[in-house]
Amino acid sequence: MDVFKKKVIDTWGEPGQVWLNSIPAILNRLETHWRISQIIPYSNLSYNFVAHAIQQDGYEVVIKLSCDKTLIKNEQRALKHFKGNGSIQLIDYLQQENALLLQKAVPGTLLNQAVDLSIEDKIDAYAKVVNAIAALPFNDQHYPHVTSWCEAIDRIVDPIFTSDLVSKARTIKNELLNSIKQPCLCHGDLHQQNIVLHQAQWLSIDPKGIIGEVAFEAAAFDILTQEEIAEGKNQTCVIKHRVKLLAGRLNIDAKRLLDWLFIRIMISAQWFIEDNADPARMIRLAKWVMPLLSTVYTS
Repeated sequence: MDVFKKKVIDTWGEPGQVWLNSIPAILNRLETHWRISQIIPYSNLSYNFVAHAIQQDGYEVVIKLSCDKTLIKNEQRALKHFKGNGSIQLIDYLQQENALLLQKAVPGTLLNQAVDLSIEDKIDAYAKVVNAIAALPFNDQHYPHVTSWCEAIDRIVDPIFTSDLVSKARTIKNELLNSIKQPCLCHGDLHQQNIVLHQAQWLSIDPKGIIGEVAFEAAAFDILTQEEIAEGKNQTCVIKHRVKLLAGRLNIDAKRLLDWLFIRIMISAQWFIEDNADPARMIRLAKWVMPLLSTVYTS
C-alpha cells in the first residue's frame, strides 16, 4: 500500500494525496450504491485502487478507482465496446466516483504466471485475445489515436539514447503511422499481466482504449521475460523466433510487428524517463531488436 501511495503522489501530486484521503469515503458510498461488502484491496496496487468485493447475491466482483478521470473514462468506453469479447465484462460505471464495477475472473491466473504453459501455448492464448478484440467493428473516432503515444519518440533528448536508436525510431515511427491500413480499437497495453484466466478462457483486463492496428496491439506482448532481459545475453534469436510465431498466429506481417515492437520499446523507455524511472532495461531490449529490423522473414 505504501508503494501505491507513493506512485499516486509522485504522479498527481497534491490532487493525488487528496484522492487517497477520499478513498474510504468513496468505498462507503460504493458499498451502499452497489450493495457490496468485504472490500479487500489487491496486494499489487500501482496507480489505481483495485479490490475484490462481494455483492448481496454472493457474486464476486472487482471494483476499480482512479485519480485520473480520463483514464477511467477511456477504460469504461473500451470495456463497453468490447462487451466481453476477449475482455472482462463491465458491470457498472459511476462517473462521479471515477469507479468501475467489473466481472471477477476465476481463478484469475495471469498469463505470465501460467507455469504449465509453454511459450507457444502463451502465444496461442495471447493471439486469441488480440483477434477477439480486433474483430469488433468501431466507428467512434473520439478515442485517442496511436499517433499521440508516438509523440514520445519526438520528445527523446536524454543522452542515454544513442543517436542511431533515436534516428531509427523516428524513421520507423513515421513509416508506420503513414501506412496503417486497417485501424481497430486496441486494448493498448496488452502485455501478459493484463490477460487473466476466467474459467477456461483467457480475457484481457485494464484496457487503455486506443485506435491503432493489430501489429501495434500485439507488439505489447512480453517478447522476453524480465529475467531473460536481466540475464544480459544477446537474445536476438529468441526475439526473432517469437515475433515470427506471434505474427503467424495473427496472420500479420512479421516485419511490421517487429517494427512496432521496436517503437513501443522506445516509447516505454521515454515514458520511464518522464516518470523519473530507470529506462535501462528497455534500452537494452531496443539495442537487441534494432539489428533485426532489416530481417526478412520467410515461412
